[in-house]
Amino acid sequence: MALDRVAKLVVAVHRDDCDEFLNKLQRFGIFHIIPAGETPEETAESRTLMRLQSAVELLAATASGRDKARPILARDEFEQVSRSYNPGPELDRLESISREMTELDVRQKQLEAEQGRLEPWRGLRQDPQDLYRLADVQVSFVRFADSGDWEQAKTALADMPAALEETGRSGTEISALMVVAREAAAEAGRALAGLRFETTDLKDVQGRPADVLGELAVRRERLERRRAELLAETRALSAKLAKLKLAADAAANEQKRERAKAQAQLTGAVAFFRGWVRARDLGRFEELVRTTPTAAFERIEPEPGEEPPVALVNRPVFRPFELVLELFSMPSPKEMDPTWLVAPFFGIFFGLCLTDAGYGIVVAIAAWLLMRRMGLRNKLLGIVLFGAILTIPAGAMVGGWFGDLPDRIGIGWLTQWKNRLMWFDPMKDPMKFFLLSVVLGYTQLMAGIVFEITDCLRNRDWGQGILGQLPWFVLLNGIVVRVAAGRFLPEWVNAGLVLAVFAAIAAIIVFTQRERRTALPQGLWFGALLGLLTHLGARFRLLPAGYLAAKWLTLLFFVALLVSAAVSFVGDARRRPVGLIAGGITVAALAGYAVGLVPWFVPGLVGAVFFALAPAGASLFGKLFWGGYALYGATSYVGVVLSYIRLMALGMCTGGVAMAINVIAWMLLKIPVVGVVAALVVLAGGHAYNIAVNVLGAFVHSLRLQYVEFFPRFYTGGGERFEPLAEEYQYVTVK
Repeated sequence: MALDRVAKLVVAVHRDDCDEFLNKLQRFGIFHIIPAGETPEETAESRTLMRLQSAVELLAATASGRDKARPILARDEFEQVSRSYNPGPELDRLESISREMTELDVRQKQLEAEQGRLEPWRGLRQDPQDLYRLADVQVSFVRFADSGDWEQAKTALADMPAALEETGRSGTEISALMVVAREAAAEAGRALAGLRFETTDLKDVQGRPADVLGELAVRRERLERRRAELLAETRALSAKLAKLKLAADAAANEQKRERAKAQAQLTGAVAFFRGWVRARDLGRFEELVRTTPTAAFERIEPEPGEEPPVALVNRPVFRPFELVLELFSMPSPKEMDPTWLVAPFFGIFFGLCLTDAGYGIVVAIAAWLLMRRMGLRNKLLGIVLFGAILTIPAGAMVGGWFGDLPDRIGIGWLTQWKNRLMWFDPMKDPMKFFLLSVVLGYTQLMAGIVFEITDCLRNRDWGQGILGQLPWFVLLNGIVVRVAAGRFLPEWVNAGLVLAVFAAIAAIIVFTQRERRTALPQGLWFGALLGLLTHLGARFRLLPAGYLAAKWLTLLFFVALLVSAAVSFVGDARRRPVGLIAGGITVAALAGYAVGLVPWFVPGLVGAVFFALAPAGASLFGKLFWGGYALYGATSYVGVVLSYIRLMALGMCTGGVAMAINVIAWMLLKIPVVGVVAALVVLAGGHAYNIAVNVLGAFVHSLRLQYVEFFPRFYTGGGERFEPLAEEYQYVTVK
């Protein structure tokens, strides 16, 4: 579809009425303001908004279900409450609670770390400080990895003035007090060098570890009590959550108005705003301006080279897929909007990646419920809902209903119903899935080329549409039809296909790079190359023998090329002598070929050199070279089409994992008593996990196919999104 037309306006309003006018402008949501200055990074409004959002997040984490509900208000009620409610006291208290909770978390982690350090030494009966003060011995607190290292340590120290005393065990680790005479400390260290142990420093511990651990437990208990008090206070403040949500949305909209106000061009008494309005909204905008006596507007022309913002307009079913463009890049103002073309392919690809009708039903219901809660205009959920709906027939086509659950349940009519809907089983016949993926990929690529041809013709770019894009469409489709169905077609149809392919090849080589000044020689080269390809096609029996006569067509165009080169030499006095010499050699070569003295390629090579020496010949040969290189790029289409095989891979992966979950669940059913419960847990948890992972994969890979494979065929992008000053409500619904 074409983009919505927009008109550029300049609006003047008295500065005293600017706030009221912007309020009305935001409510209408139709005016895209052109920035006239830098947007301030941080303002009082932005700081207030951040405080409100933090408060809402804190209360939402502890609020009950009723308090969490999205408030629904009439506009009058919303405006009245937003004017009368002062959230300052609640914000101050919640910020204080948040800071104290953060401090409690830090202190609790410190206590937990200290408890973890001292717990292995709970059995130590002495104060570590008393032991460290012993003059004649060196005291160490060591932890051995297991009993093997412990026994080896005791053996190694048995003949030394040293002792080991176990103080506790934790798992395989053994904590011990090691006392060594100071003169034997170095020898003891060497004896224990090969063992696995670590030394703990307890020099900062005052008192027996058991006593210190008791004190730490008391301190932790006090922290927990204080945390509980703060949580209780937070829950009590949850009654204010609805008003805080309202205040947050009001502050967000106020911030947008202040940022818009900062883009005004100001005089002593007047504020000027420049911006864009959809052409179909001009009447509404005029009505809006009339409601402010000190405001006026005038339609103006865009600046030279200025591009308008891109306003997408699509039917409701396609509107969610505008998100695909918004995440990538908006169309150029001169492009058509490809949303309607992206939508069906994206939905089909999503369905084939998920490929389970049961999963499609679950995801569709979940997406619909979330849309009712978060808003029916949520584009991401709209895409998921669209894809989930198409997943149902895609899954039924391959017999996927929560994997092979109908077959395992064993209800006859259910299995028969599933089999009637199934086209093929991808586990037994994967080639059908392979071909389906390739055909869909090829179809999308061709749709992209047709879209680009149409867009070029719409913009009157005849050269790019007819000479740049159409040859590729003819070449690819001609080869595919000739290879896939050639043996079923009449000879004259096959001949037409081959001629079309040859014409496309010649056009790609000659016209990939084109200029108006070289149009005549490029046209002659096209004719000569087409004649040569046709003659060769007949010699290699791709065409009937009658097409051998095309060599005379090649000769005719070749002579015409030589004549055009000779004419260009006549007009260039500096190159005229070279032209006379090269022209004479070329005429001699042609005469030699005519009487049979030299083969055909001799006058061809000599003529090519003569043409290259002509004033425009070198640049034209460069164009032909790059055209040939572009033709080589046709091989990339094979890789692009094969990239769509990921649809088959993801679809079969989803089905395979679903079947594995069912196998595990049916194995658990054989366990007495708890088998049924365990099987239900595996079925519910396994399929929920499989749905979550593969919905994400279906979305990401469908998106990748659009961005990496589809858009490069036709999409330019680079447009600025049409974003009018409008109200947005994140937390509440205003009727």
